[in-house]
Amino acid sequence: MAMTAAICCLLLCVACGMSNADPAGSPPRIALITPAGTGELAEAIRLGAEAAAKEAGAELITVEAFPSEGLTYAPSNPDFTAEQIKVKQEHLQNGIYPLSERERAQVDAVSLALEQGASALLIDPLSQKALIDIIEKAQTMGVNGVVIPVILLNDEFPVKGITSVISMDNVEAGRQAGQAMAVLLGGRGRVALLGPDPVNPGLINREQGVEESLAQYPDIHVETQSVCSTRDGCWQATKQLLDQHQVDGLIALQEPASLGAADELNRRTSEKNGNKVKIVGFGSEQQQLEQLQEGKIQHLIVQNGFSAGYLGVNQAVARLNNQQVQARVTLETKLVSTDNMFWMDNQKLLFPFVQ
Repeated sequence: MAMTAAICCLLLCVACGMSNADPAGSPPRIALITPAGTGELAEAIRLGAEAAAKEAGAELITVEAFPSEGLTYAPSNPDFTAEQIKVKQEHLQNGIYPLSERERAQVDAVSLALEQGASALLIDPLSQKALIDIIEKAQTMGVNGVVIPVILLNDEFPVKGITSVISMDNVEAGRQAGQAMAVLLGGRGRVALLGPDPVNPGLINREQGVEESLAQYPDIHVETQSVCSTRDGCWQATKQLLDQHQVDGLIALQEPASLGAADELNRRTSEKNGNKVKIVGFGSEQQQLEQLQEGKIQHLIVQNGFSAGYLGVNQAVARLNNQQVQARVTLETKLVSTDNMFWMDNQKLLFPFVQ
């Protein structure tokens, strides 16, 4: 079995009609590896990567890794000859499986991509451990001793062997969130942080930015913080937090945290307990945008996923052509609210897949 720990959704995107190119003159093949079930952000990243690959005359392999029970899947239509070949996969909810299984699935997805001839990797890693294993694969599976370039998306783990990092400035994004909350509260109130992660450098920096911003307001106090990483876990954490503390605002540092917090506030509203708690979150998943439009989330800090994929492929192509590569490319973040989410620029940011 080529794959025993992962079901992979494999998309072979051939740019410029060069799928039958001679191996000696074939275009570079770049693999985009994403965690399972990462939603609209992953889709925006893929679209950006596809656009850049087409411009550069490269091929793009997109692999979304799902844990499994030793199952393998063949192409749903072996005779399919269009520009995309999809390996059939069953949709599985991210978070059902332990982190260790999802990490292994992502590493196995990298192995599959390298076996498919990938000459560069774009990675949105699940964890530092997964990234270390992925880089080891890239360093040992290169052809003729050539190390496979690894471009890191959306995270900033302190791991050696990374060619370039494409990510938001998490400290600055945290400052944006803190400032937005301060404005919502009129410079006075009690705030809690939801979803911090003491081992994730990006979230640590995000939390630092929030605290730096709120420190400018002597009448705003950070009461507590609750660690959680899934929507259900963050819902339970929010319930416990609001039962035990008087809180005016919640800053949710991860996508599941904002959704879980909104779930609990919705429950309290339906029970006529009132809903005066403000939520500022991070992300642009469809359910978050629905909560934003309905006024259940007040602000979202959003990054440009399309740009992440586009710039990631550009960096990979530059490295493969022995051109200069930036060690870090910082993505712009925007503060989106109900008032501005339908502005044209924000529509392009939130819905890059809508023509």
